[in-house]
Amino acid sequence: MNTYVPATRTVPRGSFYTWVAVGTFLIIFAGFARTYFLKVLFGTRALPLLLHLHGLIFTLWFVLFFIQTLLVARHRVDLHRRLGIVGAVLAPLAACVAIAVSFHAGRRHYLADPASLTVLSVRPFALDVGSSLTFALLVAAALYFRRRGDVHKRLMVLASCGLLLPGMGRLLEQIPLDILHAGGLWEMVAFTEITPVVCIFYDTIKHRRLHPAFALGGLALLSSLPVFMVIGSTHLWLNFTTWLVSR
Repeated sequence: MNTYVPATRTVPRGSFYTWVAVGTFLIIFAGFARTYFLKVLFGTRALPLLLHLHGLIFTLWFVLFFIQTLLVARHRVDLHRRLGIVGAVLAPLAACVAIAVSFHAGRRHYLADPASLTVLSVRPFALDVGSSLTFALLVAAALYFRRRGDVHKRLMVLASCGLLLPGMGRLLEQIPLDILHAGGLWEMVAFTEITPVVCIFYDTIKHRRLHPAFALGGLALLSSLPVFMVIGSTHLWLNFTTWLVSR
């Protein structure tokens, strides 16, 4: 006598990470919709070549991040590893271009008005440099642990969350609530850190333990932005930035 066993639904591996990839891209898209993705509809000013390159590279990164999580969820680890080469090339390129964009913005403001370069105005440059370096280091660590899937995927999530600062800042600027602008850069940093914190908490509750990759990588990511905010407020950083943009 045959016993009927109802089919159970199998949840694809990595579905959580796929949703994280979608969520991070949506933040970037919403933040830069007016000035980049949908600029034709909003009639915003034309962008120089460097900013187009910047937008293209970071768009490619988040698209690749989504594709990679989807491949793992569909058990296509073979294709995932092949595409990983593209990510290994994109990551340092993205970090360098982000720093270059921030540098050129600072230099443009300095040349227009040298007196405008103050401690407050160099903080964004410190944040851009810090977040770019943290992103590159997290990706490097993820590539080093590429054969440890549990470590690799968590570090990649943290690395991608570390890129949300500019998009989150642009997104907050579009929300007409004074309370969202009262805290300045510190408030923007706090909102940016919500996404990785949510990922870490979800993963910890789901697996009933804090994974070492999220513990160490999360500590590095969450502390890096406040640390570079403090660095950006020092006269040493101001003098260095002034020297740099005046060359």
